[in-house]
Amino acid sequence: MASSVSAKSLLLPVSDPPRSCDESLVKGSAMTKRGAYAALSYMFCAVLLVMFNKAALSSYQFPSANVITLLQMVCSTCLLYVLKRWKIITFIVGVPWSTSDSASFVPLEILVHTLPLSFAYLLYKLAGMESVRGVNVPMYTTLRRTTVVFTMIMEYLLTGQKYTFSVMGRYLKAI
Repeated sequence: MASSVSAKSLLLPVSDPPRSCDESLVKGSAMTKRGAYAALSYMFCAVLLVMFNKAALSSYQFPSANVITLLQMVCSTCLLYVLKRWKIITFIVGVPWSTSDSASFVPLEILVHTLPLSFAYLLYKLAGMESVRGVNVPMYTTLRRTTVVFTMIMEYLLTGQKYTFSVMGRYLKAI
């Protein structure tokens, strides 16, 4: 990585550069083939998870949404560590594959730094699991999409963060 990159930009990676010449830009699009595969995989998994959760909690009357949430998070964590071990992903941006120990966990300082976000996400997942039991899938999906609007409002109230009309308009147009 270039030395001009700030330490702050290393915390949350947004994208990876293409690894080979095969992943050139698709004609007329700014998305790589790898990005398209990632987006389709994410979409497929998200839809299947919502359908599975709805079936387990409503149709089969599974009594505990907490157990399903715990098992899904454990499976996700295991999958991430398997992908790291196979050197498909890395947890820390800028660390070359050869110098990173593939069996090591995330450093303690990063875990402590991300702990509040992890707890907030856990509460979000638990609330979502309980709500999917009570409403149908289209209503659940619609309500879940309002999360960004709620986040924008809370950021404005708590931190004074203001968004431009074009950013708000793009999001509302996508709803």
